Amino acid sequence: MHIQGSHLSNRNMPFRPHTRSMFITSHNSQQNSTRSVSARSLCQRTQAGHTNRWQLAGALGSDLLGHAQVQRAEEFGDKSADRKILSADPMALHWHEDATSCPQSLLPRLVHPLSASRRTGLCKDVTWSSKLDSSVEQFYILSRRVTQNAKPDAVLECLGVRWKLHCSVLSDSSKLSELYTNSKRQRDVQLQERAAIGKDSRASKSTCERGLAYRKWHLSGPLILRLPVTDASINKEALSFALRTLYDPEEPPNEWGETVLSTAALLGMSNLFQKCLKEMLTNISSSTVCSFHRVSCKFKETILQRACERWLELFLVIELSCHIKLRDLPFDLLLKTLLSPRLFTSNEYEVLRAVLYWLYLQLNPFRQTLPAHSNVITFFSKETAVFLEQPQGQKYITIFQALRMHGITEWQHLQELQNIRVLPECWLLHILSNHYHTLYSGGDMAMTDFSKQAIRFGMMFDREQECCTQTISLYGFYFLLQAAKMGESDTYSFSIERLRHWDPALCQSSIVSRPYSVRSDRSVCYHITVQSYASGEWQEHSSGPVNQEFGLCKRRCRSKPFQIEGLSPPILVTFSLAFPF
Repeated sequence: MHIQGSHLSNRNMPFRPHTRSMFITSHNSQQNSTRSVSARSLCQRTQAGHTNRWQLAGALGSDLLGHAQVQRAEEFGDKSADRKILSADPMALHWHEDATSCPQSLLPRLVHPLSASRRTGLCKDVTWSSKLDSSVEQFYILSRRVTQNAKPDAVLECLGVRWKLHCSVLSDSSKLSELYTNSKRQRDVQLQERAAIGKDSRASKSTCERGLAYRKWHLSGPLILRLPVTDASINKEALSFALRTLYDPEEPPNEWGETVLSTAALLGMSNLFQKCLKEMLTNISSSTVCSFHRVSCKFKETILQRACERWLELFLVIELSCHIKLRDLPFDLLLKTLLSPRLFTSNEYEVLRAVLYWLYLQLNPFRQTLPAHSNVITFFSKETAVFLEQPQGQKYITIFQALRMHGITEWQHLQELQNIRVLPECWLLHILSNHYHTLYSGGDMAMTDFSKQAIRFGMMFDREQECCTQTISLYGFYFLLQAAKMGESDTYSFSIERLRHWDPALCQSSIVSRPYSVRSDRSVCYHITVQSYASGEWQEHSSGPVNQEFGLCKRRCRSKPFQIEGLSPPILVTFSLAFPF
């Protein structure tokens, strides 16, 4: 036991002086640490490229391997996008360029994303973010999948991105084909010049080889295509989509609109341009009609322009006036729509209401939501001066002159018209005096042009309805406007019927508050306009102006039915009425 313990102590003996020597070495290193800081900083190494190679901080001009790694590091962003998506690695490394650690270094170094977030003031992120540049990543994923990772033939430099393209798809773009042909011709000229220099400079061959080696990759790699963009509507998302359609024509965009159409025009992609126009024609709505009309004027596409104007004639009052995009409607387009004889509205007051909303949004351009009707009325009522008489309102006079305000006959609407400080006093006096004289003369209206002065009433016929009726009151005369489907066929009938002022079809409150005429006969000039969507476009059917004497007996109280075949809902019906002398 004693010998065994002695043996164990002898085994442990060599470790004591070794431990002591380690302590002495550590103590000496602490004393000399200050002297070795500068030496270690000179020999500090950083990781270069996306490999595990280490290099000194200072770059050497003769370091050809280092220059090659820099070139590969610049192209690393193209490949890292796919790698991050496939691996779904949230801790993927990010490239950063540290401008303070080594000002003369051309080599980037890898920084962990957690440490990079703490050094945003010293580092500049030079990688693509998968969130901001997802469209760029989508392009590279699709192009590599279609070409099976084939080497690119050209590199398009546009919008700060290098898009790698293949020669097989450039034929669908006239602009890219032109750039590719010009760049290839220029490279052939450079190759010929290099061959001539090599023959004439045999004496100084060693000097020329360095310059030729530097240009070797440039003259043998993909062609560089540079495409400047001056149109502000073109962005990376639209350019990525347009380039993706070169590889897959069925690729869908986020939305069809000005950005896609402008990009297709820039690249000379006629098929994409026509497809975009077709999609825009079928997607006209309250949120797109103003922008689509602006684009149609920009590219002089009359078909799209007429389609937008036709949509406004039908839905300006009943749809666009209830949407915030009403503020984007240009002055000239609004005036043209108001003057159109095909403008659809339920009554003349609704047209005035739409114009007041539009004017409110023009005077408050930073408003992001549509105001309530009471807020609009309060806004125009609080002013002491008449708006149209002020310098600011002079340019809007033609808009209000296009309205048929003589057709506003309800007492509440007339009271509102007087409360808002928009119309001059002479206008209000003219409207009220005409109402008085028309009532006094038994309904005879001072009318010179029926197409511009007739009072309009409208109805919309939906799919679920078999019959649609509306009662109206005009200068003491009451009428029932009817639209009905004839059985199971696609034939519809439209008619006007005169009612007595005590007819059960009338609201009892209207009988008390509205005037009525005791005349047994009333000469009426009416015009029925029916507009429906068929064969991809809105079609119009018109009865033309019809003059008829409406009496109170059954034989004379109803108009001749106006029947139309081949209609399909929705159907917009407009009854225009006037009482001639």
